[in-house]
Amino acid sequence: MNVDFISCQNISFETPKQVIENAIFTSQNGVSAVLKKSIKIKNCYCVGQRTKKLLINKKQNVIFCGANAEELGNHIITKNNTKNYYYFCAQQRLNTLPNLLTKHKIKWHEIPVYETIYTPKEYKQEFDGVLFFSPSGVESYFSVNQTPIHSFCIGNTTAKALHKYTQNYTVATKPSVENVIIKAIKHFYSHD
Repeated sequence: MNVDFISCQNISFETPKQVIENAIFTSQNGVSAVLKKSIKIKNCYCVGQRTKKLLINKKQNVIFCGANAEELGNHIITKNNTKNYYYFCAQQRLNTLPNLLTKHKIKWHEIPVYETIYTPKEYKQEFDGVLFFSPSGVESYFSVNQTPIHSFCIGNTTAKALHKYTQNYTVATKPSVENVIIKAIKHFYSHD
């Protein structure tokens, strides 16, 4: 069964320029919200292969794609630290990337472009396994449900959120939906 425990809704925003030199995206939701407004972007920096694929499909120039916010931040710090960046993100976002950029005196501006809405659904049974793809999904799920026997998550950031509720989880080797599913299949195949 596939259930979304969060939804995203675009919010009103303005950009200070007609052309953005360097844009940062940590989700596909940010990309969709920005490109709906026909904002011109010269260079994109992003997190996740799906976000990169969406940007490329929309004819955007992707300079770097990190597996997570920390990897993206470290790339910017070491390779492109003199540029000015616009970070298009959710209203409720994690501090990983902002803290890293600020600590290393990178010039960046935050522009929230969507909000994450929790849409929890309560289940009375205990699940053998649940797959998580974002920290928000973790919080929404556990707001009304009990801990599954085992959990699977897309990456370390989601694992950090999951760790508050359980220590019985597996982190995907590569941050992709497919890899989380493979981890779940392998886990249950070996535990039958």
